Amino acid sequence: MNGYLLSVIGTILLSAIITAILPDGKTSTVIKNVTKLACVLAIVAPVLQFFTKTNAVADKNSQIFFSQSVIQPDEEFIQYYWSMRIRATEGVIAKELQEKYSVNTSIELFCLTESETVDGKYQSDEMKVTKIYVHFEEEPNEEVKRSVWEYLTKNYCSEVLLE
Repeated sequence: MNGYLLSVIGTILLSAIITAILPDGKTSTVIKNVTKLACVLAIVAPVLQFFTKTNAVADKNSQIFFSQSVIQPDEEFIQYYWSMRIRATEGVIAKELQEKYSVNTSIELFCLTESETVDGKYQSDEMKVTKIYVHFEEEPNEEVKRSVWEYLTKNYCSEVLLE
């Protein structure tokens, strides 16, 4: 508190001395306004420090709160997410084959899902297609089957089973 009072009194005395020494003119009004602003800032400084300290305390508390492992992954949801992602990929592959080869198929993917954890945090989530099972609704000719097999093998780098 003593430091605050000394800074306010010092600022007021300094501005009083400056305004007393200044000759009258256009620049003197600007300098007088600047010294008044300095006095106001010296008086308001503790209020500004209060707001900055409050935010610093809040930031420190939030860092402590979120640094702990408060949020745990929901394994059931992760499995649900993987199954939805696999079903969506099956639909995309079936649509690709429909557009490219004009064949109606049902696709079943066999995948490995890898979730690496380090200290309880997921580092990478990868889905690797290991096998693609293609069931044709109508039997295509051998050339179309071969083309489908080559396309899927090349683009998805996995084993392809045609039925």
